[in-house]
Amino acid sequence: MQPSSTITLPRPAARIQAISLRQLRFFTALAESANFSRAAERMTVSQPALSAAIRQIEEHMGLRLFDRSTHHVALTEAGAAFLPHARRLLTTADNAFVDMNDAATRGKAVVRIGAIPSAIPAAADAVALLGRNRTDLSLHLSDGKSDALMSDLRSGALDLVIGVLGRVEDGIDASLIMEDEMMLAAPADHPLASTPSLPWSALEGSEIVHFTGGSIGELSSAAMRQNNLSPSQRFRVDQVGSLFGLVGAGLAVGVIPRLYARGYETDKIKLVPLTGPSIRRKLMLFQRAKLRHEHPSAFELGTVLAPALSAILAPSQT
Repeated sequence: MQPSSTITLPRPAARIQAISLRQLRFFTALAESANFSRAAERMTVSQPALSAAIRQIEEHMGLRLFDRSTHHVALTEAGAAFLPHARRLLTTADNAFVDMNDAATRGKAVVRIGAIPSAIPAAADAVALLGRNRTDLSLHLSDGKSDALMSDLRSGALDLVIGVLGRVEDGIDASLIMEDEMMLAAPADHPLASTPSLPWSALEGSEIVHFTGGSIGELSSAAMRQNNLSPSQRFRVDQVGSLFGLVGAGLAVGVIPRLYARGYETDKIKLVPLTGPSIRRKLMLFQRAKLRHEHPSAFELGTVLAPALSAILAPSQT
């Protein structure tokens, strides 16, 4: 009996695991340039070598990742779905190489933390505090808009993100840091500044400034409409310093989350919680669900970072 010539193919998972980082870099270069010549130049290889690498990836995947013609290269639906995962793996690998170098040369593991701008002062305090006790870690901190931070978290460019709760995606874990309530910012001698809390309706007749854009603007605008309040037509602001400049000059009262007001409450400006309705947004610490296995040091830091931030951001009892 003749031996069978049938070859048993590896399982799909094993086939995909055979793809190298170099091949993934070729794939992303071609996806981003949509041109074999430019991609080959970018990767400093010949065009035939690039084409061969792309064919190998497609053979491993059992899928066509690019539609090719004489003058056109475009991702297929499968290729477009594959691209973000390739980018995430390459980012994770790049970070891992940097971390290995740091661990070998400096004896420190790198943990990358991102935060929305309003949380950066508290995040910096927490990083300084925790860094003194974790000399084995090199803590990196950067700010950014919430969507960009979450994208970097998913891609592996960040390990931990401090942001506001929206829709929590699959593969992301979230821990509550604090509930950030809407406050009235008013000059200290303003009649509304002398009470422990105020209903939104008490702002009727006031010149009110608030952020008009983003989720904060949506929250405050909805509460104002509910109470038949109108924002100022004279003053419009998008920056915290601008809002407090108007309030400090006595030109308006402001509506702002407590987190944004941190550090701005002075003898001249008082903050009063707004109720009826009480509007709160949740400040969270986000991390990838697999962080415990991907980066144990970052996971361990996350377990103490959220409580540290909660303590730093707790309203002072006066």
